[in-house]
Amino acid sequence: MKKYVFLDRDGTVCVEKEYLDDYKKMEFIDGVEKALKMIKQKGYLVIIITNQSGVARGKFSIEEAENQKRYFIDYFLKKGIKIDGYYYCPHHPEGIIKEFAIDCDCRKPKAGLIYKAISDNNIDLSNSYVVGDKKIDIELALNIGAKPVLVRTGYGIEEEKKVLVKDKIQIFDNLYKFALSLKEV
Repeated sequence: MKKYVFLDRDGTVCVEKEYLDDYKKMEFIDGVEKALKMIKQKGYLVIIITNQSGVARGKFSIEEAENQKRYFIDYFLKKGIKIDGYYYCPHHPEGIIKEFAIDCDCRKPKAGLIYKAISDNNIDLSNSYVVGDKKIDIELALNIGAKPVLVRTGYGIEEEKKVLVKDKIQIFDNLYKFALSLKEV
């Protein structure tokens, strides 16, 4: 079975920008390229799992969300890093764009995006990780039986105070420090 690192996008891999509305403004946190290369070299596959409620909120279009996905995947491919999957949730129950203003099963911390990834791949969840900068990423990991990891980039420092199960999670300053800690598969 394959072992994965499920990564939140904004605040974990990309610099946090409230409702990134143009893929050309996407920036990456220092050290993420080295971190992703190391994660891949250690035998893990990488899947991005991200909430993009800006679509439902009318901050940017579904086409822009697709542009962001393509740009992200292509950016790392040019650096020699294959992203093995990229899933996003465009929904939010309080959205203003009717078709996306729903209470879905794919918005983190719900596991719909993970289940989509699982249907596409053979995954060992108990030996996989969910890494993010928010409490919802930790909740997602706990909901699916994966190993939860909080990074202190993005909202991580503030969110660390909200996490009640600190004994069950690993906390790192950034994605690179997490990658250093990983054992080879």
